Amino acid sequence: MAIVRRKTDDTVAEWQPGIGHNSNYAPPQELEAELAALRAAEAETNEQNKPQLIDYLYEVRFHPGGSLTTGELEAFDIKHAQRQLRVILGLTQLPTDTRIIEKNIVEAEQRQRNAERNRRLLRTLTAHHRWLQGDSDGVRADLSDENLSEVNLEGRDLSHVSLTNAKLSGARLRGAKLVGADLTGADLSGANLTNSNLSSASLTEANLIEADLSAANLQGTDLWRANLARSIISPESLHHALNCEAPK
Repeated sequence: MAIVRRKTDDTVAEWQPGIGHNSNYAPPQELEAELAALRAAEAETNEQNKPQLIDYLYEVRFHPGGSLTTGELEAFDIKHAQRQLRVILGLTQLPTDTRIIEKNIVEAEQRQRNAERNRRLLRTLTAHHRWLQGDSDGVRADLSDENLSEVNLEGRDLSHVSLTNAKLSGARLRGAKLVGADLTGADLSGANLTNSNLSSASLTEANLIEADLSAANLQGTDLWRANLARSIISPESLHHALNCEAPK
């Protein structure tokens, strides 16, 4: 039986699937480049759509009259924050008076309160200085019970100002003149009183825990029942303020 052989033209390449006009075939390196571009586009899209974590502050009181538990957490939104807090506290339901608020809102409100406080304080001290000068329209400053935490009064003349029971924790009072000031019961914990003049001032029952009294003038200062735990004060200054006699 004769075998028929097909004559082929060596100048024409044999047909291969996927090659030619409108073929779906792409070289491996080209395909890999397109896949890399796709992955980059997907990553950028996912990053743009990814929700940002928000800093929250929370306050929890487990029962009426109980102490307040506070802290910070990160969450995508308020519902996520509530879930996070339940996990943190190990509760299935949060107490009814739980407060969760964005930290930036709290900080903005605090900045506004501080600005208002500083304007009010400036007016009060201006009138006080007129009083010190003997002007008839001057008024002695009474800042009793005021919240002046972390206030900056460095180098200010606060002589004879009434600061009874004022909250001055973390206050910056470096070089301040507090001659004859009434600081009875004031909270000065962590305050910087370096080089301040507290001569003849009353610090009776004041909280001076961790306060810095380096080089402070304590001539005639009343420190009766003041809490000086962990405060920075030289033994000589303390003995002088307490009228202690050096051992002979």
